[in-house]
Amino acid sequence: SAYARMVSSLLAPVWQWGNNLLAYFAERAESYAFYEVDVWMKSLSTLIIAVITLIVLFVLAWRNGRTYCNTICPVGTVLGFISRYSIFKPVIDTSKCNSCGLCARNCKASCINAKAHEIDYSRCVACMDCLGKCKQGAIKYTRRIQKKEGVNTEAVKIKSVTSEQIDNARRSFLSASTIFATSTILKAQEKKVDGGLAAIEDKKIPNRENPIYPPGSLNARNFAQHCTACQLCVSVCPTQVLRPSGNLATLMQPEMSYERGYCRPECAKCAEVCPTDAIHLTSLAEKSAIQIGHAVWIKENCVPLTDGMECGNCARHCPAAAIQMVASDPEIADSPKIPAINVERCIGCGACENLCPSRPFSAIYVTGHQMHRIV
Repeated sequence: SAYARMVSSLLAPVWQWGNNLLAYFAERAESYAFYEVDVWMKSLSTLIIAVITLIVLFVLAWRNGRTYCNTICPVGTVLGFISRYSIFKPVIDTSKCNSCGLCARNCKASCINAKAHEIDYSRCVACMDCLGKCKQGAIKYTRRIQKKEGVNTEAVKIKSVTSEQIDNARRSFLSASTIFATSTILKAQEKKVDGGLAAIEDKKIPNRENPIYPPGSLNARNFAQHCTACQLCVSVCPTQVLRPSGNLATLMQPEMSYERGYCRPECAKCAEVCPTDAIHLTSLAEKSAIQIGHAVWIKENCVPLTDGMECGNCARHCPAAAIQMVASDPEIADSPKIPAINVERCIGCGACENLCPSRPFSAIYVTGHQMHRIV
């Protein structure tokens, strides 16, 4: 999950910027092999955690090899404890060793003390690199003989770091930070226009009574228990309706929001990549029958009533045919038509909310269900 968060938050934008650069040049060469995609920050908390995780891993690997794997990762910690008592291990033959330190320099786990001719077996992963690097043949993979005298528990000294290495690390980190900051600022300054006449205001997230969870997650409790916040579903969502939650109770676990798109009935990519089965769908037919929420109409925002213009976008694009346009005044036949929502048929896909022309808040929005239903 930590790796997936780093990839989706840090590497995915770089890949997308590269794609947009290719699309820019391809368009000028009258080729449409590439097309531009939106690059945007889905969650500040996820980005911060991903950056901190990367920095911690970098520092630990730089200073002490596989410190994260051996001491922080639960699996590595358990394996390190078991390896203390393993029968076969790399053993240093002191009669052949000349203390050149070649084995220690090439040890990925930094577990060899060449001067004391000792190996920290709780950190050794038996990669055998030391056997191949030792020119004296002083290291062999054989049965380990316990010393009768007391075991030397002196900690392995950390190698000194040169100022040049520190400067290089700082430059790399500052360069990456500058790229991310610059792209975010440029994206924020970009103005979207309609016909070159008026700026289109970005939509804002409505105040939902309940968060919306993906189809196939069954309910809020089941999803919270099984989701590891790996961000895989967020990264593969083609309509960008999934984004990490900022709520402390479900921090970084995906929620649905429809400012940039809506959940298409023919798509099940989130369920395909979910490694924990927190999102489980057997078929697209099953997804189309799951009600993850229902639409709510806000009279004060509806375009036919505020601007006196005909609309009906929500009804035309509803895949469940749960919205019908009816006269706002039943006694006047030509009165502005407003949406009437059949809550029993609505599946909460968000097409109505996303395609509503009202800004900054849609005149119709979806509120989630704690327990998903079958329509």
